[in-house]
Amino acid sequence: MLAAALPADRLAIDLRGLESLKAQAARADAEALRAAARQFEALLLQTLLREMREARFTTAADAFADSDTIRLYRELLDQQWAQKIVQTGGLGFADALARQLQRQQAAAAAGEVAQDEMESRRAGHALPASTPRPEPNEGRSAPPLTADAAGRPPVAAPAPAAQTAHDEIQARKSQFIERLRPHAEAAARQTGVPATFILAHAALESGWGAREIRWADGRGTHNLFGIKAGASWRGESVESETLEYRQGLPLRVSERFRAYADYTEAFADYAQLLRSRYASAVQAGDDTQAFAQALAAGGYATDPAYAGKLRGVIASVARLLA
Repeated sequence: MLAAALPADRLAIDLRGLESLKAQAARADAEALRAAARQFEALLLQTLLREMREARFTTAADAFADSDTIRLYRELLDQQWAQKIVQTGGLGFADALARQLQRQQAAAAAGEVAQDEMESRRAGHALPASTPRPEPNEGRSAPPLTADAAGRPPVAAPAPAAQTAHDEIQARKSQFIERLRPHAEAAARQTGVPATFILAHAALESGWGAREIRWADGRGTHNLFGIKAGASWRGESVESETLEYRQGLPLRVSERFRAYADYTEAFADYAQLLRSRYASAVQAGDDTQAFAQALAAGGYATDPAYAGKLRGVIASVARLLA
């Protein structure tokens, strides 16, 4: 009966594909967001219909309505009704959810800016003085005036401050890559690890250079990889605060880190460390996941999310080098 009534319709919910909702919502285009929101509203409506059907005014069993076959067909019918309601306008929940997701994605650039600034301040480093943040109208004409649909007086269009700050951060990341690329390529020749991976590892450990370990007088140690000075280290070292995870909880501790004369020495020491202690990472080739997992499994960092963070930075470096 159901198939005859709705021969061309798909089931409202694909139970094997619920994880695809996350993937759809994560995509940047508006249509994917609306599709994910409609599917979620269909899920909500199906749950509502099921709860309504299960409400009874009597505890007596119904021999006709309580069979497994009837319950199956009733559940399928509820799925189809949920889909039909959503396709014809729904309850408005999908539209509201899609708008909220779009606002969150529109604020992603501003969120990245805030995170970078917060990490820089936490580490005691300000943004580079050579690239001061411009005033809203510095170096360009005033933003155009626009009137709303109701004909009210025109107002100044908002200045793209978030985009400007985002561009500054992207430029800083590109400068970091270009400055250290020759050293990373030299380390790549020594280890066989792609230079992209090495640059990303340095970026993750140093906050794209903003959190490079420094001496008390502010001089850089050229230690971009957070390599500690153990008992076998014979070179210079400096004490610095770092974040460690103990039993899964973050803890600020003071450790001694290696200090180098220049980046050439620093990257050469990093290459030696990979070869001697992280052979599985060296053997990963150009497999991003295998490289990140090998470093995490080998104890390079105590952060339980370290491998995922490193994969994300590798992807960022690859985009900047593309």
